Amino acid sequence: MLAGVFSRRNGDVHEIRDLALSLRRKIDAVDGFIQANTAQVCPGCRKVCCINKHGYYDHQDLIYISALGLKPPPYREGISDTDPCQFLSEYGCTIDRSIRPFRCNWHFCNELIDHMNAGPAKPLREFNLQFRELQALRQEMTDHFFRVL
Repeated sequence: MLAGVFSRRNGDVHEIRDLALSLRRKIDAVDGFIQANTAQVCPGCRKVCCINKHGYYDHQDLIYISALGLKPPPYREGISDTDPCQFLSEYGCTIDRSIRPFRCNWHFCNELIDHMNAGPAKPLREFNLQFRELQALRQEMTDHFFRVL
């Protein structure tokens, strides 16, 4: 179904693609802040919170991925939802942040939140503002998709 929607050449589909590209740029813009914090917290973590259940795309993720002309990575079967995420390597996630499932990107453990809160206030305020804008843009893209459908 999604491939059929995005194979159209009309302006509505182009607008959805433009929104998806804007969303991707916003995710890329916050990547540095997140990486700086996860680099400090995650390597010493004793309990992996990047579990498999966060690595699945929801319908909004699939709209976004399809609008970008991409497909989700293949999933291995037989992995429990509570096992470490199948895309987690010793160096972090193997999926680029801008195309990870939304809930994966924005699942922060308490230790990471505490670390971000203990850091300089201005970068955290900027991140929070960008995150709210990112959520609104994602919703706008999804709403527009369903209007086109």
